[in-house]
Amino acid sequence: MTTLITKTVSKACVPIIILFSVSLLFAGHDLPGGGFIGGVMFASAISLLYVAFGLKYIDSIYSYQWDKWFGTGLLLASLTGFGAMLFGYNFLRSLYMLVNLPLAGDVKLLSTTLFDIGVYLVVIGSLLYVFKGTGEDE
Repeated sequence: MTTLITKTVSKACVPIIILFSVSLLFAGHDLPGGGFIGGVMFASAISLLYVAFGLKYIDSIYSYQWDKWFGTGLLLASLTGFGAMLFGYNFLRSLYMLVNLPLAGDVKLLSTTLFDIGVYLVVIGSLLYVFKGTGEDE
């Protein structure tokens, strides 16, 4: 039982929330943020759609399998940790390198960014899997 105002506001806010969650993900190394809080923001945005439009309507438009997001994120975060061991460092040791891109100049590529992306996917997958499973119980 949602109103037209709720549906309209949620349609307008969800893309902004998702963009903000991605900015939190990539700002997490140098500023407050990271994969966990970015993932929570993303899951909140999708949950807003579920509340405004209902599970069945949203699943008829797009049906994401959130458990696969969880598995992919867990695999990515784990491989990032083991990847450092391939270079002779400890598990989860952070590595970086500078890459000179034509328009952006020197860009610092961090292994922790891959780990944060994995955490981001784990949080999104786990929260939305639980939300969807809880919402489907009737």
